[in-house]
Amino acid sequence: MKTLRRVAPLAALLALGGLGACASQKQGPAAATPPAPKQDAATVIQSTEGGFAVAIPGPVSEERRTQTTEVGEVTLHTFIAVRPEADTAYYVSYTDFPAAAVAQADPRDVVARASHGALEALGATGLASRPLMMDGFPGWEVEGVSGPRHLRGRFFLVGPRLYQQLLLHPDGKPPHDADRFFESFKLDPQVTAMLTGSRRS
Repeated sequence: MKTLRRVAPLAALLALGGLGACASQKQGPAAATPPAPKQDAATVIQSTEGGFAVAIPGPVSEERRTQTTEVGEVTLHTFIAVRPEADTAYYVSYTDFPAAAVAQADPRDVVARASHGALEALGATGLASRPLMMDGFPGWEVEGVSGPRHLRGRFFLVGPRLYQQLLLHPDGKPPHDADRFFESFKLDPQVTAMLTGSRRS
């Protein structure tokens, strides 16, 4: 579904179009550049509205941004942590699309397109990709390189909601908590039931 694919690159660019750009977009009273966090510092973000929890290095900036798409306006909810000293950024987002628009697409195709769209947005060359499942929902993992940077991302579709996890770091120098960041992502069963109209537990 082309519309969903187009939003994913925008999400990637907001956070990872360059760590300097990411930091500059967050300037303001609540988003001043913080002291470099310790490598072991991690915050478990629990988004009641988003219906997920994830371990991400603190401090974490949160933002909402409205985007106009071919299916109407959607809101991109983002959580971003940047480690300037390591040239590394962690990014989690979710976007709700009109249910009618998503119903016309194959969920596996949506997440695959979203992952490849993120690579395209960064001008990255894909290295690997594979399908995933989370609690019975379709997902996709992708890795790529863009110049000196390595991108790893995971994408999941739960009903009309697209979740994205992205990690950008110097090529060949993944942060020690990379796997923890991805594996810690958990869905709230009550929210997934609401999104899908089911009684998943």
